[in-house]
Amino acid sequence: MLVFPFHTLVTLMVQSFLSLIFNWLFWAIVLLVAMMYKRISATSRQLFDIPAEPVWPSVLMATAFGIVGGFFGSILLMLAGISVFEVGINYLWMIAVVLMLIQQRFLCFAYAGGLLSLSGLILGFPAVSVAQVMGLVAILHMVEALLILFSGHLKAAPVYVRTKQGQIVGGYNLQKFWPLPLVALVAWIVPSQEVIQSAVAMPDWWPLIKTELLSGQGETLYMMMPVVAALGYGDIALTARPRDKTRRAALELGGYSIILLLLAIAASNIPQLAILAALFGPLGHELLIRIGQRREMGGKPIFVQPEHGVMVLHVLTNSALSKAGIKNGDIILTVNGSTVDSFYELSTVMLEAGEELEFGYWASRTKTERRAVVKAKPGELPGFIPAPGSYENSFIEVSGSSSLLQKWLRKLRR
Repeated sequence: MLVFPFHTLVTLMVQSFLSLIFNWLFWAIVLLVAMMYKRISATSRQLFDIPAEPVWPSVLMATAFGIVGGFFGSILLMLAGISVFEVGINYLWMIAVVLMLIQQRFLCFAYAGGLLSLSGLILGFPAVSVAQVMGLVAILHMVEALLILFSGHLKAAPVYVRTKQGQIVGGYNLQKFWPLPLVALVAWIVPSQEVIQSAVAMPDWWPLIKTELLSGQGETLYMMMPVVAALGYGDIALTARPRDKTRRAALELGGYSIILLLLAIAASNIPQLAILAALFGPLGHELLIRIGQRREMGGKPIFVQPEHGVMVLHVLTNSALSKAGIKNGDIILTVNGSTVDSFYELSTVMLEAGEELEFGYWASRTKTERRAVVKAKPGELPGFIPAPGSYENSFIEVSGSSSLLQKWLRKLRR
């Protein structure tokens, strides 16, 4: 029995992977990612009138995670045997762009892949392998789930949100973007025995998802091809901390991607099951979105001001609260022995204090009351964003993703 040549293939993949990382196209995607993070930072600065924080740590972090995620995704693509020619990549992108014009959140291969597969099954056009298309969708979402799990909660941007009930609550905008270098496969029929003999021998069970569209006499040969992509994640945390929110989202998305990959493998062996994979791709993804939205907008928010004290929503870097070890979600009870029940009272005490500040606060993570003494400059500002009170001027409303097509039509009417 032939053993899977994992070491040989990984060595070849690393060579293609390194050439891709030094490719200008990859760094062009990194630049686009940097622009997205800069826009997120500008939104926070406008909402809360806080000093601008550098975006390069977020960009470097996203790039590092994207490279690791791309390497893992490349291994999965290789194991599954996903061929670029089998998935109709040009059609996939065209459908995704059209869907984005209808609703921006539809810029996702789960929806585009489902429609492309259904069109191929029902209309016979275009000619694509449903198993390969949905296998690609499953693997990309599996990589996304891992990226969300390990980095989705980092550098979460604080926001004030007005719920459907009219209440203004605190939360976090969980927007992430990762540049994704991938090594994909291209399959074709090779009649030359010399070429076949020079190729790496693979076991009989490989690939997990067989090619369907190749025709002609000869043997199927696979070639590695570098591809640059990007992944994005958008969510909002109102009823849970960012870490808890992203952990749950990652587990749900991971479960979805595993089920979809199993359906794709089954469809590769039993063509009658292709319709199940084509339907589960978009419908399962939409179900996850709806469940998450209902959970956040209908659940009990946790970042609201308590009856006593001042709840912290976000602590600025190098501020007095940061030096004191106060974290997001903690409740400040006293400053230099004076009780504070509003952001105004806390700011007043801090501005009138000397070079030493003593905070008495409730640590939400350990459920204990603590004290911390830090050195501060006379008249130093609080350096944090409180959870919203009963009235705030700056907030956002969650009303679903916008439609570029509707915006253009409104401009035409005007």
